[in-house]
Parts: sequence; C-alpha cells; structure tokens
Amino acid sequence: MTLNNPGSRGPSLSGDGGRVPLGGPRGAPRIQPPGGAAQQAAAQQAAAQQAAAQQAAAQQAAAQQAAAQQAAAQQAAAQQAAAQQSVAQAGPAVSVTGGIRPGMASPNDPNLKPLERLFALMAQYDSSDLHLKSGCPVIMRVKGEMRALQANPLSSDEIYRLLKDITTPEQLKTYDETGDLDFAYMLPDEARSRFRLNVFRDKRQNALVARRINTDIPTFEQLNLPAGSLTRILDADDGLIVLAGVTGSGKSTTIAGMIDWVNSHYAKHIITVEDPIEYEFRNKRSFISQREIGVDCADFKAAIRTLVRQDPDVILIGEMRDEETFSFGLTAAETGHLVFGTLHAGTVAQSIGRILGLFPPSKHPVLRQGLQFNLRAIVCQKLCPSPRFGRIPINEIMIATPIVKKVLGEGEDGKLPAIIKGARQDGMMSFDQCIVERAKAGLITEEVALEFATNPDQLRLALQGIVLGGGGLVG
Repeated sequence: MTLNNPGSRGPSLSGDGGRVPLGGPRGAPRIQPPGGAAQQAAAQQAAAQQAAAQQAAAQQAAAQQAAAQQAAAQQAAAQQAAAQQSVAQAGPAVSVTGGIRPGMASPNDPNLKPLERLFALMAQYDSSDLHLKSGCPVIMRVKGEMRALQANPLSSDEIYRLLKDITTPEQLKTYDETGDLDFAYMLPDEARSRFRLNVFRDKRQNALVARRINTDIPTFEQLNLPAGSLTRILDADDGLIVLAGVTGSGKSTTIAGMIDWVNSHYAKHIITVEDPIEYEFRNKRSFISQREIGVDCADFKAAIRTLVRQDPDVILIGEMRDEETFSFGLTAAETGHLVFGTLHAGTVAQSIGRILGLFPPSKHPVLRQGLQFNLRAIVCQKLCPSPRFGRIPINEIMIATPIVKKVLGEGEDGKLPAIIKGARQDGMMSFDQCIVERAKAGLITEEVALEFATNPDQLRLALQGIVLGGGGLVG
C-alpha cells in the first residue's frame, strides 16, 4: 500500500486495480472527526432556535396586522357613525325622486294598469326615469345609471297599447298626428305620485320616457344646495333669475325649492306657466296660481300674453327656448317682477352664449343692456355621485353685482370666470369651489371631485389646503 502523489485528486489508497477513497468504499458510513457530533447537534439546535424566532416574529407581525385591521375597522365604524349622526342632525336625506313615501301604489296592485305598475315599480328602485323603447326591455335610470329589467323586449305595438291605457282620446290623437306628446300623469294612490311623460317616435317605432316627480318639495338644506347664496339671490323684489343645466341635472327640483322658499318667506302672488305641471305647490305665506299648457291655456304665447294682467309678483315661465320667451322674461323683470326661467346650458359662460344665440346679432347691444339692468343671477347645476345621498348637486353661481353688470354691458364675458372665483364673499362660486366644499364635507369622494373638476390639478391642490390667489381656487 502506497500513498498517491501530492498532486493527485485527494488522499486515497491505491491497489488491487483501483483507487479507494479514504474512509472506505462509497456509501459506507463516514468517519466523524473528533467532536463532529457535538458540533452538528449545536448547529441543529441553533437552526431550531432561529426557526422558532422566525415563527415568533411572523406571529407577532400577524398579530400587529390584525390589530391594525381591527383599529382601521373601528375607525371606519366611528366615521360612519359620525356621518350618520351628521346626516340625522342635518335632516333626512332626500333622494332626487323622493324615495318611497307612505300611500304609494304597489306594483303588485291588480287594479293598476300595466304602465301604472311600472310607475309604481320606479319607487321600489328609487328610479328617476323610465325608458320604453321598441326591441329593448324596460330600462330605468337609478342614481344616474341606466339599468335594464330582467324582462322580454317590448314591441312598438306593446308600447302603444301601454300609452293608450293612460291617455285621453285627444292626447292620443295629438300623438298620432304629430308623433310627439308631452303630458303629466298622476297615479291613483294616496301619495298622488306624479310623472312627466314624453312620447315620441324612434325610427318609426313608438318610444316613451317618464320622469318621476317628487311631490314633496325639499328645502335647500335637504337638497344640499348652497342655501346662503340662494337666499341672497331670492331676497329681491324684481329681476331675472336663470337656472341652467343639462337634461336630468335637477333643475326642476331646485327651481321648485326656490319658488317654495319665496312662498314660505314672503306674501306674494306667484304664477307659474308649465308644460306640464311638475310640482304642486301649497299656499303658505304666498298664494300660487299654476297654469299648464294645453290644459289651462292653449299655448305658451297665449299664457304670457295675459299673464301680466293677473297681478303677479313672482313669475315662473319654465324653459326659455326662444327669443319671444326670453324677451318676455326681461320685460317682466324690468316692470318690477321677480322672474324665474330655465336654460339648457352647462356653465355660466355657456348660458350667456345661449342667451345671445336666441337673438340675431343686430339685437345683441340692446339685449346686453337688458341683461345689465335686469339680470339677477345665473345658477348652473350638475349632479354628481355621493356616497351618502346617491347624487347631490354641484353649482356655479353668478350674481349680478356692479362689476358683473359692467362686464355684461361691455361684452367682456371672458372676464366672468375670474370674477366668479374671486367673489365668494358675495355669494358667487365656481364649480370647482363648490366641489372643494363638497369633498371637504365628505359629501363626495376625492375621485369624484377630480372627475367633475374643470381644473383637476388646481382642485387637487385646493383639497390639500393650498389656496391660489389672483382669481384661483379658494379652498
């Protein structure tokens, strides 16, 4: 037996035709060096202690996470309770449609006509609008979103039969001849549930849209409207107040709240000309005459022709859709009446442009003079989602202060947005300023605020408390 050379692959024995590694053939138990068993035991013990320490640390981290989640849940519950208490102190929440009220008809009432059952079903879903379209199932607008019922599609003939059940022969004749019909309908229930309907033809097929009307007129506080600004506007004997917004922005509800505020605070004679009547007012300090086009008077022109002979103090002329209507509003305001009208426009700037667009350019100088002396305010409105109220209004408000009148008279309309932003102390506000107030009060989320903002970057700074001067956002 001889040792290998030092340059071989390791200490081994050679002989009998092969090399055998030290410690015997492969697979044989290795010879532990002196003290090896003790070292291995110590290493195993150390590894076990390390694993136990890691497990304890993991358990501690899990306990801390659970405690943090529990604390967050408790904080969220406390915030929710505080929000509910705040809502309770502010009064009951008012939905756009009024929600379910005592005495409403049930959709399962066998005495109701088929379309009346759909009207009653709108209350169950707190729906604002009902849409019937040929080839589609029944569709309802719930909290601003269109939702289809799980039902078979309607045919054009089925929609016509539904309409025929609730209309008079004269109304049906008008629709057959013109292809369009506007009217109001009341359910035969104790709640006197009212609906505003428009029936029309869509690619020669019958279609119907019904708007559910809240018969109880909410207050500014219940509607989450800027009460301070609106009461400042309404505390006047004359002038033209324009409420602007797109379809479905809550104009009818807001203007009804404004009329009812006057009704509650002043002894006036209020006359409304509506197509159709939506809200039924009850006499309070004032007494109110409501005239419906096609029912109480032949048409709008006939109504306004005799209106000033009926000794009104306050006049609601509804939508100002043409030159004649707006001219009447300005003239009535000039002769000492407080006049309310609506426009389909999204902002104050668009409202001014829409008013000018009703008249030929040759009349714009006279029109601007009329606005300068008789316009009281323009209130624009949108509806945005709210976690507490479903939908709430956001407003842009311009009040005809001396500087506003000067700008309108001189035709420098581009200066109005900066004037509005810088005149919060006068009751004016931009949409973004209103959004900041809503977000800080917890009425809308920050995501919704940024979505509806006209300038998201500036609004994000305002939400962080950074106030911009020079006509910028004021948080």
